[in-house]
Amino acid sequence: MKSIVSYEDRGKWGDSKWRGNCSGHLIVDLCNHFQPRNFVDICEGSGTSGDVCRELDINYTGLDLHKGFDFTKDSVLEAVGHHSDLVWSHPPYHDMVKYSGHVWGNQRLEGDTSNCHSYEEFLEKSQLILLNQRDATNNNGIYTTLIGDMRRKGQYYPMQSDLIKLLPSNELLSIVIKQQNNHLSSFKSYNGKFIPILHEYLIIWKRKSKSLISVSYDKARELKQNISMTWRNLIRIALGKLKGKDRLSNIYLEVEKIAGEKLASNKHWKAKVRQTLQQHFTSVERGVWALPLTS
Repeated sequence: MKSIVSYEDRGKWGDSKWRGNCSGHLIVDLCNHFQPRNFVDICEGSGTSGDVCRELDINYTGLDLHKGFDFTKDSVLEAVGHHSDLVWSHPPYHDMVKYSGHVWGNQRLEGDTSNCHSYEEFLEKSQLILLNQRDATNNNGIYTTLIGDMRRKGQYYPMQSDLIKLLPSNELLSIVIKQQNNHLSSFKSYNGKFIPILHEYLIIWKRKSKSLISVSYDKARELKQNISMTWRNLIRIALGKLKGKDRLSNIYLEVEKIAGEKLASNKHWKAKVRQTLQQHFTSVERGVWALPLTS
């Protein structure tokens, strides 16, 4: 595989009339690259991945909400009965295409992430889905998802970036950018400076021998590190505006100007400023702080 792929057609696999269907060529490339003995698709849609696996003589299990499997509640591992070499998902891109009650069936189903009421709910359920995939993957096996970004009311939602943050950073193996050909956006004309989204991301993780609770601790530690880094950079910006050095009282004022409403929910923010100054900045004299001598 390459880090950028493009397929002019979706191929002979699956049903082309199924909304949101991905190209079978991508699954062919994925299987040829990783050579899985068994392949699990937890939202198989029209059966594209199953057709590919049968052609490549790979042991295949296909699950889907429209077949009664709710990937936000039901265990993939229990459904399959064993760990697998490659566990794939191509879930809804939030509410871009609504499936239950629209593409198929007359009733909206709770486990359908295309019917989530908010982006936050979508991300929470997406993490559950990905952890469910991970749980069903062999140690050193591959779990992967195909996802695209979304724009709503002028706001851009980088779904691939948000999903990456939900899983262990040391298990992220690769990201493949897939051009979307014959997509509805390709045939529209846009006014002004609007940039249509004509690509998707295949996010590939490689599972390590690590318990789910260890994964949770790792994510909490990463979050703490990110928060700490943000505070350091916030104070760097404040001191930059203060010519690199000033009294603590003026640093408070500058930080408050920069952060504004972000500090309203943290009544201990001044203590955090002092702690960050003590850990990462230079004390010139009592009550006066400067940018660190070395970065």
